[in-house]
Amino acid sequence: MKILLMIPFNRSYVIMPSLGLGYLASVLKQNGHNVTVLHCIKEKMGFKEFEEYIKKHNFDAIGIQMFTYDFNNVKKYSQIIKQNTNSIIFVGGYHSSGDPIGTLKNLKDVDYVFIGEVEIGLPIFIENLNKLNKTTLKKIPNLVWRDNNNIIVNPPEFIENLDSLPFPAWDLMDPRTYPEAPHGAFIKNWPTAPIIITRGCPFQCTFCAGKTITGNKVRKRSISNVIEEIKFLMDNYKVKEFLIEDENFTLHKDLVLEFCNKLIDQNLNISWSCPSGVRLDTLDEEMLNLMEKSGCHSLSVGIEFGSQKILDLTKKHLTLEKIKEKVNLFKKTKIRVTGFFMMGYPGETKKDIEKTIKLAKQLPLDRAQFNSFMPLPGSEIYNQLISEGKLNDIRYDHFFVHDVGFIPENLSEKDLKELRKKAYLSFYSRPKIALGLLRDVKNPKHLKFLFKRFLDSIS
Repeated sequence: MKILLMIPFNRSYVIMPSLGLGYLASVLKQNGHNVTVLHCIKEKMGFKEFEEYIKKHNFDAIGIQMFTYDFNNVKKYSQIIKQNTNSIIFVGGYHSSGDPIGTLKNLKDVDYVFIGEVEIGLPIFIENLNKLNKTTLKKIPNLVWRDNNNIIVNPPEFIENLDSLPFPAWDLMDPRTYPEAPHGAFIKNWPTAPIIITRGCPFQCTFCAGKTITGNKVRKRSISNVIEEIKFLMDNYKVKEFLIEDENFTLHKDLVLEFCNKLIDQNLNISWSCPSGVRLDTLDEEMLNLMEKSGCHSLSVGIEFGSQKILDLTKKHLTLEKIKEKVNLFKKTKIRVTGFFMMGYPGETKKDIEKTIKLAKQLPLDRAQFNSFMPLPGSEIYNQLISEGKLNDIRYDHFFVHDVGFIPENLSEKDLKELRKKAYLSFYSRPKIALGLLRDVKNPKHLKFLFKRFLDSIS
């Protein structure tokens, strides 16, 4: 079969290979299929160019990776596909995993939806693409499909042995062809490549929907398997820096120490970072020192709120004292630390947000990111707000970290924008922080990228 896996065009400034599509492409190729990976943001491909593109190719099926802010764009893409081709359309990713029934119900031109990890179900689906009857559809794990007027969600299956997966299809996503706009914005060396070492999250943060993809159970690749992929990327694509995109890489200290020791013992001489964020309460001095020694130059940490009331409300299981204790550990290393913060959570007041801004400036952070709260489909708070009838006017187009996708009862959109602007300006206008930021700028192009991103954050 001839398969297209695509990332739709959107406003994101993070342009990097998709590990999700990379893994799917590799398992499909392993099964003998002809796969293309299309990154519409990277290729600057809008709707008109996409229409011309699919007319030139005769894809049997087109799979679209969808985040919540992609919803309306995916609706348009699927209309274009149906109007111009006979391709089967399937959608997967965080949004469809969090709201599978709503996705298939509201995207009329989409034929099928997948939830969670799809490496098991998708090859079965493609193998049976020409004979997708009711009997066959029932047997495909993670598939969501229409049965007359009903929508059926098949039980999900997860990959237990991550080493059993082939490496992502790097030949379809050559890291050297991507612009210097990776996750995290700051890098030490180029080219970079994202990798994952674990999947799954056992924590209960009410605002997070990560478990809709990877589930509660944490599964780990063997470090020998990870090192093999790192060497493969170094040898074949000259990659010099690795972005560990795990939700919980530092959860298992023995895994982190083994990884660091292997990098040191084998003298790989790479740089690496964790731009997706790690839990503060998993860090200790021994771990951070060894991480730095092995090449780690940057970590992002999930702090979220400066109000203990909101930390408790969101089930972060963190105290303000613990936050201060753990962030202070970074003073003993040269690892640059970025704090992730959030504002606009239901029940949060202006006073609570002011506490978050104050805490961000008190902590010895090098960088900070102040994100707008979004009720992500599949999260606990999303389900709560739905049940309370508070998401009837949901604004998917605004589900972006520097936009306002949800307005809590006691705040206005203007309040949220002004507070976010205050947070960024007051944090980064301090000479020590501003100078530290400038030291991390690689070149004029990087500076332009950062300036554009900063303007977006305060607009």
